[in-house]
Amino acid sequence: MQLFKEKGVVNVFYEEDEMLQIHEWLNYSPDGDERIMFKALDRIYQLLIEYPVTKVLVIADQAKGAFSPNLQAFIRETQFPRLISDTQIRFVATVKPADLLAQVYTDVWKEQLKQNSTLIMHDVADEASGRRWLREAEALANS
Repeated sequence: MQLFKEKGVVNVFYEEDEMLQIHEWLNYSPDGDERIMFKALDRIYQLLIEYPVTKVLVIADQAKGAFSPNLQAFIRETQFPRLISDTQIRFVATVKPADLLAQVYTDVWKEQLKQNSTLIMHDVADEASGRRWLREAEALANS
C-alpha cells in the first residue's frame, strides 16, 4: 500500500504482512529546493510513527543528486536520533548502485547485532537481497 508520494522525489510503501516500509528515493535534490526534502523526511518520520515497523528497505540505486550539507546535518542530528528514540525501527537495508557497494562482502551488521545495537544498517545490491537480509537479520535477532 502506498503511504506517501512526493512526485519525482520519494515513494513510501507499507507491507503489513512483512511489517516493512519501503522508501524508494528518486531524487535527493529536486530543483535545489531543500524545503521539499525537509517535508519528505518529516513525513517519513510521521509515517514510521503511524505505521510502526522494525524493518525498512531503502531503494536508492536509481536516485539522482545528493543531499545538501544542510540536509545531511538534519539527517545526522535530528532524523536519525528521533527515528531511534521514537520508532521501532531495528533494521535498515539500503539498495545502492553496484558501483558504490564494497567489492568484498562484509558482515559488519552481524557484529552490530551481537552488540545489540539499536539500529542495524546494511547495504545491498538489489531489492530482493534487501528483503532477504531483513528477514535474516530479524530472525537472528529473535533467536
